[in-house]
Amino acid sequence: MNGLRLQCPASGPSPGVAWPRFNQVHRIPAPRPAMVNLTNRRATTAHTAAKPTVPISQGERLRPLPEKELPRICQKPTITVRPGDLGKMDKFRQDRHYLHPTWQAAYRPERANIEGLNGRAKSHGIDISNPAKRLAHGRVAQTTLLALMICSINLHILFTWQQTTSAGAATTTHEGPTLTGPTPRPPDATGLPPPTGRSETRAMA
Repeated sequence: MNGLRLQCPASGPSPGVAWPRFNQVHRIPAPRPAMVNLTNRRATTAHTAAKPTVPISQGERLRPLPEKELPRICQKPTITVRPGDLGKMDKFRQDRHYLHPTWQAAYRPERANIEGLNGRAKSHGIDISNPAKRLAHGRVAQTTLLALMICSINLHILFTWQQTTSAGAATTTHEGPTLTGPTPRPPDATGLPPPTGRSETRAMA
């Protein structure tokens, strides 16, 4: 498995931050003053003064750390992190490259499921984000109500799935009600239905 290439944010032709330690370690001279057109947004954003500065301690400013005590990323502009190098942080590593087709195939379905659940949870029926539906005070009461609301969402998902899956089976196997008993006689000349067998028996009696 290939490693993950990391670069110091203060290195490169377009650094993202200003870091005094990086300039000390790599002995980068201070940039010469240059005029910047303040109406040009791109030029002002790219200027060093517009970059966020990563502070270092006053002691490190006066006495820079030796190279062996610096982190790996500070010893050279880029490093390669391989599986197992992160230790306990290895669970946050992604084996698939960001926005690569394999990454999209793995995370798009999960993202769709997450957004679908968020849509159900924030719909007008449940709407867990509405404080008016959780009027109880206290963290314990709010947590309990939220758990019950999420439980009702799960029950609704199961009910919808059951209705969807059983509807197809019912339409294919159910052929309508079957009539049992004697065939009803047609209406007489008056348009009224004939009397039932029980009424006929009573009349004869």
